[in-house]
Order: sequence, then structure tokens, then C-alpha cells
Amino acid sequence: MAQTKEKQNSKDRIGVLLYGSPKGDFFNSVIEGINRAVLSVKSEPQLDVRFSPMNVADQVQMLDDMTKKPLKGLIISPIDDVSVAKRLKALSDKGISVVTVDTDIADSGRIAYVGTDPYKAGRVAASQMCLLCEPKTEIGIVTGFHGIRGHEERIRGFQDYLLNDSKGLTVECIGECRDDDYKAYELVQKMQSDHPGISAFFFATTGGIYGGCKGIWQMTTRLSFHVVTFDVFDATREFMQKGLIDSSVYQNPKHQGALALRILARKIYEGKDPEKEINLSELSLKTAECLYL
Repeated sequence: MAQTKEKQNSKDRIGVLLYGSPKGDFFNSVIEGINRAVLSVKSEPQLDVRFSPMNVADQVQMLDDMTKKPLKGLIISPIDDVSVAKRLKALSDKGISVVTVDTDIADSGRIAYVGTDPYKAGRVAASQMCLLCEPKTEIGIVTGFHGIRGHEERIRGFQDYLLNDSKGLTVECIGECRDDDYKAYELVQKMQSDHPGISAFFFATTGGIYGGCKGIWQMTTRLSFHVVTFDVFDATREFMQKGLIDSSVYQNPKHQGALALRILARKIYEGKDPEKEINLSELSLKTAECLYL
């Protein structure tokens, strides 16, 4: 028993710091990809997986706590703030390699980003919305947190596409749910109450989809809603089956996690820089017809 514990303590430590709840479907899929990829690393590094709430102070504190013990490398979904960037740059300057996953951050010294092009993802979502909706449809956007660059870029891409589309769809309001189902439930109902013309919703985050869709489903209005989301989890499948979610933009989170770990391991153990700094996952669209519901 003592020898086993000593062996575990002697293993290299790789940090994984993700934002949001440990119960979130998206990042649990990312972690699944990381766990699969780490099995092929001969040095058998130990993963230290943590989640930070969606605020800068907590993520900075968790970074500080994580780096009190020796760390060989870090995979992080960063909050887009200069305080976080400075912490990551300091790690990089110490020779600790950093890979960002799902969302990126500037001036951080990270060696690579793995994820989708969020601006393009937002445009893809908007293209689907324009196909689904009648001209002049009013839309509400549910985002996770304005401090996440990926969420903000999806919204920007979505709005830019609408501006150049002939149907004249408009975004009436944007609200944060902090990837929380209860907040998302209340948010969509308030949006529709404040803006009764809203008949479509775009979820720019994967968190809060169940609560948000339940809130839409239970609205006592004669409007028929169109909904576009991200990724495919149990909540997505349920509301696709009910006919509420029309389409979801799939980002392949398991692949993102596995690739982030492989890039980091090559740098740590083989001294190989990433072949590409920006590693984009291909986007695809999922509808009820694509899935076995």
C-alpha cells in the first residue's frame, strides 16, 4: 500500500482546469477524451482535474492553488481576463506548457488552442435559424458567461450573419445563465415576458439547455418556437424528441480533450512543439433525423 502511494506521488502531475460545474455534460466529455488519451502516455502522468466557478477571482485562486505543487503542464478553459492571462504567462515563463481547450485567451503564452472556431460556429447556428424562421422573427440568446471568449464569439458570429441575411431576423435580448438550469429556466421565461414577440432562442452555451428548454416548453403562449443549441447530450435528445430543438451544432468534445492531452504530452515528454498553434475541430449539424432518439 505504501509503495503504491509513493509511486503515485512520484508521478508527473498535469493540471486540468475547466470552468463551470463538475456536472456539466460538455466538459465531462472533454475529460473523457483526456482520460482516454492519457492511457497512451508511457510516463503515466497523474491528472489533477478541477472546476472553477464562472468568475475571474475563483479561477485565478484555483490556478494559484493548483501550482503550489510541481506541475508539468496545464490544460485549461480560461476565463478571458488579463488576470488569468498573466497567471498563464507566468507558468509559461517557468517552462510549464499550457494548452487551452474549448475557449482561448490572448497574451497567455499558451502553446496551442484546441477547440472550434466559435465565430464560425455562431454563423453556422444563425444559418440554421434563418432556414427555420419566418422573416422578421425575434430571437432571444441564452449565453453562459460574457467572460468566456468562446461564448462571446459565437454571439458575434450569430449576429453578424443575421445582419447580412435578407430575412431580417433580429436579436431582441441576450442573457447569462451561468450554465445553470434553474437560471436558464427563469431567463427564457423573463425574456419572453419582456419581449412577447420572441419566437426563437439560440443557446450560445451547452450548459443550461435542459432548464432553458423546459422553460420554453412550459410557456403558456400560442407561439411556436424554434431553438438552436450546441452539442448533443441527454437534454438535447429529449427536447429534439419533443420537437422543440430544431438543430444543434456539434463540436466533438471528446476529440478536443484527447487532442489537447496529446499535444501537451508531446511537448512535455518529447520536446516537440505543436504542429499547429490553432487546432480547430470540425463543426457538424445534428437534427432529430440524424439521431436515434
